[in-house]
Amino acid sequence: MGILKSLELEYDLDDIEKFLQFFRTMCDKFEPLIIKLGSDKQKYKEAVKELEALAHNTAWAARRLRLNEVTDFCVFCEEIMNEASRFEGPASEEFTDWMLLMSDQFEKYCRSYENDDSVLALFNPLIVNVPNVISK
Repeated sequence: MGILKSLELEYDLDDIEKFLQFFRTMCDKFEPLIIKLGSDKQKYKEAVKELEALAHNTAWAARRLRLNEVTDFCVFCEEIMNEASRFEGPASEEFTDWMLLMSDQFEKYCRSYENDDSVLALFNPLIVNVPNVISK
């Protein structure tokens, strides 16, 4: 039995659909927003706010289903965006590249649920190397 089917046995289908909708929306918007981080100061601030909101919404939906790995990763992303909001921008290349790793990880997690995989995708260990420089 896959991870999605397991959820369907334990939780309301509406909650599962909300989670999948929030998660897919976040994954679809993440990469373009990350690219926007490196544009200019105004776009940087806008992208940081939107990335934080997307992670927050997905964390909320994942928490309702007790999906701790996804919730924790979303909260981590929220905290990073909160830290990034303290800078003027634009984002450093190092931070942009690292955020793209985060985006890839979210996409892998999302596809694990969408494809009803037997286990959640493996965590990319390179993500633990948080960049030293967020903003140029």
